[in-house]
Amino acid sequence: MGEVIFLIYFCKNLKYLQMKTQIISILVIALLFGCKPSTSNHEGEYEVFVKAEGVYDGLRAYLIKTENGRNRKATDTAIVFNGTFRFKGEIKGAEMRALTIDGVRGQTSVFIEPGNINIEIYKDSIHKSKVEGTYNNKVFNDYKNKYQEKTEAIEAVKAEFLSSEKDSEGLKALQKKGDFLRAQLKNFGYEFIEENNDSDFSLFILEGLTGQKGFDLELATKAYENIEESIKTKNETNQQISNRIKEKIESNPNKAKIKIGMKAPDFSAPNPEGEQITLSKIKGKVTIVDFWASWCKPCRIENPNLVRLYDTYHSKGLEIISVSLERGDQKAFWIEAIKKDQLSWYNVSNLKFWQDPIAQAYSVNSIPATFILDENGTLIAERLRGAELEAKIKSLLE
Repeated sequence: MGEVIFLIYFCKNLKYLQMKTQIISILVIALLFGCKPSTSNHEGEYEVFVKAEGVYDGLRAYLIKTENGRNRKATDTAIVFNGTFRFKGEIKGAEMRALTIDGVRGQTSVFIEPGNINIEIYKDSIHKSKVEGTYNNKVFNDYKNKYQEKTEAIEAVKAEFLSSEKDSEGLKALQKKGDFLRAQLKNFGYEFIEENNDSDFSLFILEGLTGQKGFDLELATKAYENIEESIKTKNETNQQISNRIKEKIESNPNKAKIKIGMKAPDFSAPNPEGEQITLSKIKGKVTIVDFWASWCKPCRIENPNLVRLYDTYHSKGLEIISVSLERGDQKAFWIEAIKKDQLSWYNVSNLKFWQDPIAQAYSVNSIPATFILDENGTLIAERLRGAELEAKIKSLLE
């Protein structure tokens, strides 16, 4: 399981990286749940040529398929000769396989699909072996490389933090940078799917993401809708994965927490001066509940839009209360961001980061996130930004 161990290494230490749960759990899904033979017309020949320098001739290599999370079986075998071997066959669609070699520790993963696939085995680290040649393997490699870049950036910040002789403000700045990088990492899988919505691999990614506890319901729903319908229905394997994803989305415990037409959860939280601000005591014709954080770059980019809306429509009945997901030691950064971004409305924070009870009540797993309430406190729209948010407020107050 070397490939899987390598790819989920970053997921296990949640207390350190928190958001590392999204890396290629896809592989775990693909290799543990497996792919059944399809019945589509996407049948074609495949050939996998493997260069295995340093691997002894005569050793046997296997393509392994795992079904139902338990049963592993070899779908093809080959013998190493002169440092090479190959697999040939026919395939319908695209299916994940594990490549193993007797006497070589670990495995590497490869998409088997029609076409020529080339693999260069690294004997001492087989999970890092180079796989090229078909579209889904290209997308797979791109995902791994980009994910590794992001995790290495976080590791670099951690190393700098641990070895730093900076003062407390310098350390807080490093922590803020780490928070920003972790937020990027949390959303990376979903963003990758949006950019590669025509790939079978994106479906595998999404199944991995929705298999994680506490996955982002909003982002998962959007990602599923973005994947091309032809990919979801391409073959029996993809149809089964698609159905499992839909089941996970529909059964998510956060799905029914708050919906349009429901009374929005009331809350109280301290403002920068320590005064408790209560949502139900804010009397506006329209109220925006805005979730953000000083370390969240997309939030900071969105803030000028909110400022413009507030300046235009406050006199007509618009109120805004911004709930910031700051850490306990980041109050100063929060206050600084409020001043810099000119957020002249209600601002509150429990300084509990992602464990904020208000965010949990509103099923917020990513920011920025907005919820629009009418004068009775009923949710009438959610998750709008930019031009969409402006158009909605305009329609309500003009």
